[in-house]
Amino acid sequence: MNAADNFSTMTDLITQSSHCVTELNEILQSELECLRDNNAKELIQLSQNKEALMLQLHSLDNERKKLTTKNNIKTKEEYLQWLTQLDSTLELKKKWLALSEEILDCQQQNTRNGIISENMATASRQALNILSGNTIPADSSTYTANGKKPDNSASLHNTTA
Repeated sequence: MNAADNFSTMTDLITQSSHCVTELNEILQSELECLRDNNAKELIQLSQNKEALMLQLHSLDNERKKLTTKNNIKTKEEYLQWLTQLDSTLELKKKWLALSEEILDCQQQNTRNGIISENMATASRQALNILSGNTIPADSSTYTANGKKPDNSASLHNTTA
């Protein structure tokens, strides 16, 4: 593959990846709103859309890695130098660096959303424990580290209303 082909392929991969990351960011923002609104039905659809975009991004990144391997590029520094060689205007390199930042932002937002989701799940388990008369904290009421159910845990079928 010559430099023009490499340039064209990298431009396409970066452009497609950028579109995916933009969509992913929008989904993550919608996911945050759904978490705030406790909208489980929409969360399920957003999770499916997020998973599809993640798979697409993974596929695009694999194509990028194959191309860099073919060009004997092994480090981030070599990759950035190669992008500079492909495009002396530095636009390709700038787009890659911007895409990298956007991906990092998405990772951070996804982590924040995950923490919110886990906190909500813990609160729900605690409320269920209170309603069922269980006095063990929600995060330890299922099984112990050795796989045994604690003696003083309650289950819904043993409670009375």
